[in-house]
Amino acid sequence: MELSQRLTTCKKCTKRKFDPNMGIVCSLTSRKPDFESYCADFVVDPKEKAKINAKSYATADKEESSSSMSVWGIVAIAIFVIRLIVRMARD
Repeated sequence: MELSQRLTTCKKCTKRKFDPNMGIVCSLTSRKPDFESYCADFVVDPKEKAKINAKSYATADKEESSSSMSVWGIVAIAIFVIRLIVRMARD
């Protein structure tokens, strides 16, 4: 696992701290994370979990509203084209 992936995990942990010279480090070791696949001391930070959940809901809502907008756009175009064809057929 790369350092950037380990740091992503650490950003969600209550045992993280910030060192002005090194950046995010473990509060238990005062070093950059060196675990391989998972950290045995990991404890999820409830505030960070709430932020992640809020972002997930916001993204889902945005995708849902944009897809419904595109459906209504297609319906409006279809109605316009049908009305145009009907007018042309009358003339």
